[in-house]
Amino acid sequence: MRPNVSFIDLARRLTDAWLASSGEPESSAVICCSVKDLLKINMVLISIEMAATPANWRVEFVRKYGIPTGLMDGDRLQNSGPLGNSPDMGLLKSALVEVCQKVMITGRPLTGRMDQTIENARMVASGIVLPDPTGEKAWCVVLGEVHSITMVPRDTRFDDVDLSVLQLLREGMSARGIGSLLELSPRTVEHRIEKIKARVGVTSITALTALRP
Repeated sequence: MRPNVSFIDLARRLTDAWLASSGEPESSAVICCSVKDLLKINMVLISIEMAATPANWRVEFVRKYGIPTGLMDGDRLQNSGPLGNSPDMGLLKSALVEVCQKVMITGRPLTGRMDQTIENARMVASGIVLPDPTGEKAWCVVLGEVHSITMVPRDTRFDDVDLSVLQLLREGMSARGIGSLLELSPRTVEHRIEKIKARVGVTSITALTALRP
């Protein structure tokens, strides 16, 4: 079993390894080795070998995100190889290029939060990107922690009651409890829930509460 190390601690370890190698002709593998055996199953570690054009960048998944999901093909999306040959990942690919180019310009690590749509799924994650510290701009390393992967709902408008019901469902309340707070009968709440499920295209309360309008 891998140690239970938080993303913050892993980001700190990566940064320490990056600082220790500043000015030295180290490879990205040296930086990755500082954390690669400590990642949790919901994390990903990527090494990117830079080239003149982003399409020719080589992406290596040192550690892959490992939680099974039926919303996207994780194995296909995490194939190592030239960035230009990688699957269509929506805005994620352009965001990756943008952030790597940014850290190459500043010469400093960058942390941030990502909220992107990939295929039919919405992914929310935190990440840190570290550039080649030698000034050669030969590579960058990306560590990410995926917080959630949820279905992208149909383009549906929610009224105030819908939004209230969804929030209270996420809090674990029953139809009776929701009705008491909203001054509606439990049966009215149940009918409202069924209508919301039908509109967004889900069949269970679990899937419904995972959606973010």
